[in-house]
Amino acid sequence: MTFEEVKTAILAMSDEEQKRLITEVIPEIWRKACSDDTCLIALRKLVDEDAVKAYREQHMNGI
Repeated sequence: MTFEEVKTAILAMSDEEQKRLITEVIPEIWRKACSDDTCLIALRKLVDEDAVKAYREQHMNGI
């Protein structure tokens, strides 16, 4: 499959399947695929303060 075919297939998945992809597949390729600073900075932007705010509020900031 080409990158575009994979991308199209992923975007066509249900929300639950996409979540499973993120939690099960991404961690397996993370270390090899993202080893430079540019990639790490981009990933950190994906998990910025706004993205985790609701989770932290629900869990009282880990208290």
